[in-house]
Amino acid sequence: MPIFDPPNVTRLLGSIEAGHLVVLCGAGLSIPSPSNLMSALRVARACYDKWHATEVLPAPLRDDIDGLAGHFHAQGTLKSVFISTLVPWDDLVGEPNEGHAAVADFLICGAAHAALSANFDGLIEQWSNRRKVAMRGALDGAEAVQFTRTHPLLKFHGCFHRQPEETLWTQGQLQEPLIQSRVQSCSAWMAINLPAKDLLIVGLWTDWGYLNDVLANAIAVQGFNSVTVVDPATTAALQQKAPALWNKLSGGTVSFTHI
Repeated sequence: MPIFDPPNVTRLLGSIEAGHLVVLCGAGLSIPSPSNLMSALRVARACYDKWHATEVLPAPLRDDIDGLAGHFHAQGTLKSVFISTLVPWDDLVGEPNEGHAAVADFLICGAAHAALSANFDGLIEQWSNRRKVAMRGALDGAEAVQFTRTHPLLKFHGCFHRQPEETLWTQGQLQEPLIQSRVQSCSAWMAINLPAKDLLIVGLWTDWGYLNDVLANAIAVQGFNSVTVVDPATTAALQQKAPALWNKLSGGTVSFTHI
């Protein structure tokens, strides 16, 4: 069954022809088969259960990746314990699925002006590399300019293969100079490159909820021509899960479509 009705197909094809389409994809892109990567909820539970014999933490942290990582960040052991010992890295690799293929192909052929991704896994790049395209995910605005093999893939969450210890796991890291600089650089790149573009959002509203707030602070939505959200959840559910981002994307005079 087609996702888009004919008017939206025509509108998005026109955006591609004009070089105005920007794709924003979330970590949920990597959950479907054959990738089968763990959700943030499953990662939190795996880390919590592995640490439980050492320290009994408040039960709500078992379902809260931001809060759980924040506990270790506050203790000064985010990198040495949480990232190095508890994160189930072997369950965060897999095979690219059709979503990764679509994002990669859009960048390679120029259908998308850029892709902004919360996927810290390397599956978009993996799909490209297997087709002899040396795609690299950019971690900040400067790299988005430097990596010219394809249209830029800006990974504002971090990257499994590049500085994984600097991946953004919790809001507490936003006060660290390196993370703060990276987020500001991404925001500056967006401010220069995204005005007058059409934003197509696929799979962003995942349980990596704090990334929604980071993105809401980073983007200047008033510069977009249009925003199209592809998500099977109801409008009410999306609004409740990420109120700041929803309000920023749907407010003002920007043409907003939820499919």
